[in-house]
Amino acid sequence: MESLISELDKIKVEAPSITLPSDNEVPDSYSLNGVKEKVLLAYAGNFQRQFTQLYGDRKPLLLNPINECGIEKFLCTTIRPTYLPYKELYEYDSCAEFVADYLLYEPLKTPTELPERVVSSTLVLKNQQGNCFEYANLMTSLLIGVGYDAYCVCGYATQDITLLNQLRKTCPLTVKDQIKEAVDENKKKVGYIVKPPRDLNSQFERRLENKEKAKIEEQEREKREKEETRIAEAEAPPPDSCYGLRIHCWVLVLSGMRGVAQSFFIEPTTGEDHPLDWDQYLGIETLWNHKNYWVNMQDCSQGVQGLRYDLGDATLWEFFFPCLEKPLLIVPGEQPQLEDYDKEEEDEDDLKEDFQLPPSWVQPIEISPKDLETRCPRGSKQVLYYRAKLEKFAEYLNQDGLVSRITSYDDTGRSRKNQVQCQFQHRMDCLESRVESTKIGEVTESFAPGRSRALKEHIHYESNPLRAANRTMLFHSYARVDCLFKREFTATEMIEHFKERPDFLHYRHTTYHKVPKSRSLDAALNKDTSQKPILKIVERFRHNHSIPPNSDVAERVFLLDENKIRVSYHLEKDRITPSTREYIIPQVTGDQGYNMHFDPDMTTAFQVDPYASDPKNRHLFQHLERLILAQEESIARIRESEKETQTILNVRMQEELHTSLSISVYDVARNEAARTHRRELELKLAEEERIRKEKEKDYLAPFAARIGDPPTFNRQQMEDVSQDCLKDLRTRLVDMANIIQHRFEAETEELSKRQIWYKSKLGSLTKEEEKDYIDFCNDAMFRIHILEQRLNRHKITAPQKYRDLENRLRNDPRLQLPH
Repeated sequence: MESLISELDKIKVEAPSITLPSDNEVPDSYSLNGVKEKVLLAYAGNFQRQFTQLYGDRKPLLLNPINECGIEKFLCTTIRPTYLPYKELYEYDSCAEFVADYLLYEPLKTPTELPERVVSSTLVLKNQQGNCFEYANLMTSLLIGVGYDAYCVCGYATQDITLLNQLRKTCPLTVKDQIKEAVDENKKKVGYIVKPPRDLNSQFERRLENKEKAKIEEQEREKREKEETRIAEAEAPPPDSCYGLRIHCWVLVLSGMRGVAQSFFIEPTTGEDHPLDWDQYLGIETLWNHKNYWVNMQDCSQGVQGLRYDLGDATLWEFFFPCLEKPLLIVPGEQPQLEDYDKEEEDEDDLKEDFQLPPSWVQPIEISPKDLETRCPRGSKQVLYYRAKLEKFAEYLNQDGLVSRITSYDDTGRSRKNQVQCQFQHRMDCLESRVESTKIGEVTESFAPGRSRALKEHIHYESNPLRAANRTMLFHSYARVDCLFKREFTATEMIEHFKERPDFLHYRHTTYHKVPKSRSLDAALNKDTSQKPILKIVERFRHNHSIPPNSDVAERVFLLDENKIRVSYHLEKDRITPSTREYIIPQVTGDQGYNMHFDPDMTTAFQVDPYASDPKNRHLFQHLERLILAQEESIARIRESEKETQTILNVRMQEELHTSLSISVYDVARNEAARTHRRELELKLAEEERIRKEKEKDYLAPFAARIGDPPTFNRQQMEDVSQDCLKDLRTRLVDMANIIQHRFEAETEELSKRQIWYKSKLGSLTKEEEKDYIDFCNDAMFRIHILEQRLNRHKITAPQKYRDLENRLRNDPRLQLPH
């Protein structure tokens, strides 16, 4: 033991030295320049000197700004094309919106001078802030990565653009809503229109009225224009002393790739796209991508209007690398020669052999799913517009699911609210948006499909309790059994609209008795739950073409206070008035039951066709019975509608008091139920694995399983288990001895056969055969000796193993009888 310890002490274990990177450590590409980069910087310096010498009146070019490590880097290598696996970043509009929301804008320190430092996109994403050049570099890297022909543009812009001042700009989301409403109205106007009847009013009087109206409208228009001019002069920005000199950077997307039909600009600070002649951009100096750098040689006295973006034309754009990727302009009427193409290809090959642009020094751009979901810094962002304020929130940041809120104001000081538009996501109640008009107190709530009772939209009033009864509900008619599309409530009316019902009903108008103000207020405050008495019910039906028009009911009116029912039929061909019939409902007492007495004087009719025969009294009586049943059914449906409306209101109140959000089962970070369930499954599997391993080690488990694996054993079971266990060991020991004996005999027999063969061939064997025989005999004797030792050892240890098992069984607590 002491010798073993001394030998172990000689072994010395030393931990390897590990150099842990510090937080401020950056890759070598950030802090060092390779050989190609140094050559490229020399080219850039030479290009800068030539440009300054030829165009001394223009500002120097931004070619090699320093990065975050203070190292000069060529501007093209700052762009790192990256494709990220997010569908939100695949289209240019959503990608630009993400960059604008994710970063905080940092204006240039000197608005009329180019920045001395342009940091990498990785640092911009880490700090979530940057200037316009860093915005554009990041956005261009993402757009090129997904296949767009994008470029960074350095030029001049107005003061509002360079300072990200949007106080004089209309909120783009409200503009989109207005455009959508206008498109919807135009769609509604498309279709056939019934020709109006001939106007029989005096044309002279109409001209006088129109002339008076035109005069009044002209006065109102002049008054409105004067007021708008006064407001515009009051809100006009002060004169900018640096107009046309403020430097800005934005993004250019050329047509051709990704199905872009027309080139356009993208303002990276707002994420909005603009046409190429946008008046807020006042000129272009340079543009670049990850392959080349171009200098604008066109006149920018009219801003960016009229500029051409044929980057292969050296008269319009002076390029840094004479690459031939962009097509060169061909003089009209001159056919290109094949020799010219061969020469150009040779020049391009020579250029590629001479120098190639080094890869980007920026590390791959990475955006985690959490950052993509958070979007705004700290999850929220606020933007001020002209008489509006936009607030954006990350998903699941607010407990009510609010993701955006647009507040419109009546004044530029934003002191008088006009409208509040809220957008929601992941709500369990399927609420998508809420629009509150503060002036009239109207609230419009929109819901996504999937909500109970198929509620689509709810319009009501919150400011005045007396108007709480005035509400409108829209439904998804295809998801309802009654095909209800719209339900309107007032203090004395309820109007319901239906779509594609099998009974052709499309309209039901219920009129109630006027309720005193005191009872109306109590009902509005849910103090009076009694049903309001019904005065009249009007139902209208579409025409069923399988029934003649004079037999198909178009409208039926139940006058409950007068005990009358009026029926109107559909118009017949070449008729201008429909047939009608009116019934007087007989008074039915309790003693009479349902036995009504019908009198022909109880009905009156107007028949359009004078030659039509009058119906028999029996048919009229049956028709009256059907109408009475229809009246009862209509009253029941109206009461169900009232009850359903009250249920919807109660549910909405509880949903607003206890708002809950839906969480996907794949969202492990937020889905506490799924995480708990997964943890329970893991614990259960671990427990099952532990039990299985314990059973594998239990020598009594196979024998206990034969008798049903009881929790405890009785006397007989103890004896049976003990005997089976000893019998099994005895059988295995005997079998082991037999196997060793069989192998011993087989080896001995094989050796005897080889010896007999050797004796028979003793005089004719070669040396190789004798050598093989000797090797075989040695191996066989070794195996036989080993088998003999194993058999002898087994004969000695087998009884000891049997006695040990007997002692173990005797001392096993499971096989002990309780005292």
